[in-house]
Amino acid sequence: MVYVKFTRVKLIINSISLVCLILLFSSKISMAKEKYAVQIAAIKTQENISDIAKKYAVTDSLFVDSIQQKPEIKENNSLVVSSQRKDKSKAQGIGNYILYLFFNKSEFSALKNSLIDYGNNYIPQELRGLWLTIITASFQFPIILVFLVIILFFILNIISVFLILNYSVKKKNNKDRFLRIYGQMYEGVLLSYLFKEINWETASLKLKRKDKRENRKLLISILLNFHENLKGEVDKFIPEIFTKLGLQKDSLKSANSLFNYRKVKGIRELTYLYSEGALGIISNLINDKNDNVRAEAQTAFIMLNPDDPFKFFQTLTKPFTRWTQLSAFNLLRLHQLPIPAFTDFLYSKHPNIRNFSLRMIVYYQQLENISEIFKMLDHEMELTRFLAYRAINDLRLYDGKELIKNKYWIETGKNKLEIIKALRNIGEVEDLDFLKVVIESDMISFKIEACRTMYFMNSESQEQLMILKDEANKELELFIAHVTDPRN
Repeated sequence: MVYVKFTRVKLIINSISLVCLILLFSSKISMAKEKYAVQIAAIKTQENISDIAKKYAVTDSLFVDSIQQKPEIKENNSLVVSSQRKDKSKAQGIGNYILYLFFNKSEFSALKNSLIDYGNNYIPQELRGLWLTIITASFQFPIILVFLVIILFFILNIISVFLILNYSVKKKNNKDRFLRIYGQMYEGVLLSYLFKEINWETASLKLKRKDKRENRKLLISILLNFHENLKGEVDKFIPEIFTKLGLQKDSLKSANSLFNYRKVKGIRELTYLYSEGALGIISNLINDKNDNVRAEAQTAFIMLNPDDPFKFFQTLTKPFTRWTQLSAFNLLRLHQLPIPAFTDFLYSKHPNIRNFSLRMIVYYQQLENISEIFKMLDHEMELTRFLAYRAINDLRLYDGKELIKNKYWIETGKNKLEIIKALRNIGEVEDLDFLKVVIESDMISFKIEACRTMYFMNSESQEQLMILKDEANKELELFIAHVTDPRN
């Protein structure tokens, strides 16, 4: 990250830029006032223009403009003056209207006098004239004062943004420095204790400021890292360090927090570092309304109950999410947990538990109660029936062949395709008539899949397909070319 540092030099540069803008703005106002005075004097008097210039001490550029703008017909003098007065009064009226929303006339005059007195008392002599010019112009044309306030407001906003950014960067740098220094110190001390280089009393003395909140968070993260990366004999000492430092109190407090992200963090810490304390917590969070908290509690239950990891299915009232299913499957493989009979969960009231069980039956090749799988073919949910058809296919359940053929004509398109795919592996010669009927009468997608099944079922079915090709139209020839193309 780029370090942005706010210095006095930047503040001085911004201030100088602001003063230059004000000087430029005030000079334009003074020129406009001089020009206006010369024009009025040239219209009202017959004096020589040079005398007027000397009298008002104005520059030559104003003479030219005044001479060019001086009317030749005296009767128009009153119209010009009237127009200019209207423009001036209109400009003043807009500014006064804005200021009078916040000040009355007496406060308006008092403010002007206060600013003039402030300039006379506190502004240096060199800048006093500029100050008085700005104040006079601002109150003569109050809209200028409004613009100056707006400009000042935006400048203060920019300064505040720089200050906040500077504070944020400094705070982050200090936090990174804290984590680096104390993290290295804590890791060194704890590793020395784990490898029996020092005893616990010495280690406890070396763990400086271990009672501070941020330091305790750092200690917990270090112990979690040790638990994940250190295996063998030293692994059993990590929870011991956790309890000796009293860090389980922090994790229990997090697990009972009102904030979901803290609950998840507390559950994970207790699961890996204080399992006896986690059991009482996660039982109450199995049915939490938050998906993340519920998933973490269910995963923790599987890890902490290896004898019956899916016992919580009996009390589950909330959905068993797909992410939790993947986590549970990973834990079963990673920790070599005992595998339950998933056919026991096929009649769960939760469809996601039932579908998860069908997937696990296929993965772990549980063939003990295949009749329960056949019963799922009559379930009202399309996905459950689909997984049952796939289970019959993957487990090579030849007894279910006639069942799925009878179900074909009343099934949905997705399940029809799965039935045809299943016949590719469990089908026999007597099933060829069924596939021929599909090729002759059903939709194109089913015809193509039936051709693929007949082509790859066995050599006899392949011969029957070629005979059917010669007897049928050229459409079937295109289907066969499609299924035999290695790109498909």
